[in-house]
Amino acid sequence: MSILFRRTSGIILLLLLPYYLHAQLANLTGTITDSDSNPIPGITILLDSTKGTATDTFGKFTINNISPGQHELAISGVGYQTYTLTVTLPADQTKNLRLQLREAINQMDEVIVQGPSTAELKRTEGLAVQVIETAPQRNLTADINQIIGRTPGINIREAGGLGSGFSLSLNGLSGNQVRYFIDGVPMENFGSALTLNNYPVNLIEEIEVYKGVVPISLGSDALGGAINIMTGYRRKSFLDASYSIGSFNTHRAAVNVQQVNPERGYFVKVLSFYNHSDNNYRMESVPLTDANGNIINNNFSTRRFHDHYTSAMLNLEAGLLDKSWADEWKVGITYAANRKNYQHPDFNIKRVFGEFHTRNQTWLASTTYRKRIGKLDLQAYVLAGQTQESIVDTSTFRYNWAGEAINRLEQDVNDPKGELNQRRSLFRLTDNTLRSQLNAQYFLRNSHRLLFNASQNYLSRTGEDKVDTFNRSFQSPNSIHKNLLGLAYEFDSPNERLNLSVFAKQYFYRGNIVTQDFENNDVTTDIALRNTGYGISFSYQLAAIGGVKTSFERAYRIPEPTEILGSGLYILPNPNLQPEQSYNLNLGGWLDQSFGKFELVSEWNVFARFSEDFIQPPRAEGPFGVYENLANVRTQGVEGSVQLQRGQLLMVNLNATYQHITDRTEFDEGLPNVNYRSRIPNIPYFFANSRVSLQPFQRTEDWHLAFHWTTNYVHEFFLKWENLGNPGDKNIIPTQLTFDLTAETSFREGRYNLSATVTNLSNETVFDNFLIQKPGRAFYLKLRYFLSNS
Repeated sequence: MSILFRRTSGIILLLLLPYYLHAQLANLTGTITDSDSNPIPGITILLDSTKGTATDTFGKFTINNISPGQHELAISGVGYQTYTLTVTLPADQTKNLRLQLREAINQMDEVIVQGPSTAELKRTEGLAVQVIETAPQRNLTADINQIIGRTPGINIREAGGLGSGFSLSLNGLSGNQVRYFIDGVPMENFGSALTLNNYPVNLIEEIEVYKGVVPISLGSDALGGAINIMTGYRRKSFLDASYSIGSFNTHRAAVNVQQVNPERGYFVKVLSFYNHSDNNYRMESVPLTDANGNIINNNFSTRRFHDHYTSAMLNLEAGLLDKSWADEWKVGITYAANRKNYQHPDFNIKRVFGEFHTRNQTWLASTTYRKRIGKLDLQAYVLAGQTQESIVDTSTFRYNWAGEAINRLEQDVNDPKGELNQRRSLFRLTDNTLRSQLNAQYFLRNSHRLLFNASQNYLSRTGEDKVDTFNRSFQSPNSIHKNLLGLAYEFDSPNERLNLSVFAKQYFYRGNIVTQDFENNDVTTDIALRNTGYGISFSYQLAAIGGVKTSFERAYRIPEPTEILGSGLYILPNPNLQPEQSYNLNLGGWLDQSFGKFELVSEWNVFARFSEDFIQPPRAEGPFGVYENLANVRTQGVEGSVQLQRGQLLMVNLNATYQHITDRTEFDEGLPNVNYRSRIPNIPYFFANSRVSLQPFQRTEDWHLAFHWTTNYVHEFFLKWENLGNPGDKNIIPTQLTFDLTAETSFREGRYNLSATVTNLSNETVFDNFLIQKPGRAFYLKLRYFLSNS
């Protein structure tokens, strides 16, 4: 730890050194907001008509190394009135300004001219990143999974209805290879109650999707990309509440309320949600067994009877704003819980449960600090939490798809079996987590800056079984400690057309793993790893019509606790699992062009991932599985999106992805690998979706009506290796083609909102996983109330 501390201290001192070398000149900083006190990104600040910069995502700007005296300052931005003023800058000092711009919106021929959105600003960066702004979709009955599932390169596979297990694939890499964040904080080991399919869309401001190359500011060991959920920070008081009801006794509620006092400089915020569904949709062609477990009907149709799911979350935040010692400081506490009944294992419908279930409780406490000091911008957080997952397998009954229960103890009083395990079990898994992170950004000159990140993630896992005294899993604590240091240099040309970033990451990992051998003796494995990653990104904007970008990273990912330790449920431990490493490459571009009343926006990306020690998810065989390494895997693909819009009347979006993921291991333990160059099984390789939005009437402040038609397509793919066996007899996950229809309306400037949705309109029998059927046609109604002091 002392070596890590000395290296961290040395880098911080190096970053701060230029601050003292230029003390004789003046500096100018400031924050620019709109009439509602919301920060405005992308505003141009021009000093004496020669020296300029632009505001960042927090509405802040910095101009350094200015000669003392009077200067003319011009502030302008598309969609806002131009503002000019004279400022006097004393020597050896930094002057800070707070300015508020008025909107200047011009409407001509149904085309509204306004300032650039966050998504448009991110599009010009060198990283392969997309920003999903949720404002147009907050009236819809949707969670985060459903929203990001329409993004190019992303495919989400679910094992059932609301609350079911899911796997998200991003450019061919999936599971823990993709990291998830909420407001920049890693969601690793937050528990099953805080996942992407729990959060309603109207609790979210925007979602950042990073593909392959991840910025150092997130402080993560992601291999294939990252998804950062932004809950939003608006300097105004508001109330956003919604309730939806739908098929399968589904109920979802969300409340997002914030009270801000700008004069006294404080705010209080509450975010909460509640989800419930019986998930009792109809299953077709499932195997019905008798009391002895023999199949008597292979084409039995029935409803699911033990798949209820309930989850809830309450998050409280309070903070101070615009103090001399902090631009923002807040503390928060989060409680989340869920209960999930299992109808069957995620990979097998032949084993039916009638009482088996899990329960989760998560407590999190955090504090966040942000301050800009001259040329230095600091952001930091500390988070501590505890997650408890209880696995309840205490039933003495056997169930079949007809819901019939047979008491096994009447047949054999010595039968110790549970529904899942060989012995009945009440197992509780406890994770204690401590995380912290520091981000520093230092502005060398107007177009140059240095970025630094230091993050640490510590987890301790213990377990106890109150029923099965022979189960010693996690009785001895297991621990994993990850540290990451990152350093980056970024450059933006004065004309803002060229963006360049070069970065390096240093990974530190220590693990203490305790498992049991066949004689139930403890086996301890100590792991210590150190790796260095690096990367570069570049973008160039071609006039105002588009641009090109490329990015590269040598990335590493450390196995997660569930992968290496097991889950206590379906995942078995594998202490010999090795870290993944990959060369990730993206080459893409964008086009933004108007044709009369139509605007066309398109993006494309060619990607390649050259992965070693690739961690493969458990195979879809039986209830249990283990994560395993494949020596070499190559992922190649192309993705693209097109958006065509005609004012407020019509918007058409189309996304498509093709990916080719192959095993590149030529020899396996000295013998030729029969799967060499074969496509990795059980992973979709072609999928697409489209969305058509129609607003037939002119939108007014008092009324709005729109219709949305969504199409989802996933091409069929093999369950097992494509080169083995007869292709005509191989098990496949069949092609999916589904349609959703939504109608939404709002009144009184968006205060009252109502939407109705039909999913899987044609009632197709669809599968994400082999024989694991998803819900058929479903209906949902959502009511939303929004009130703001603006």
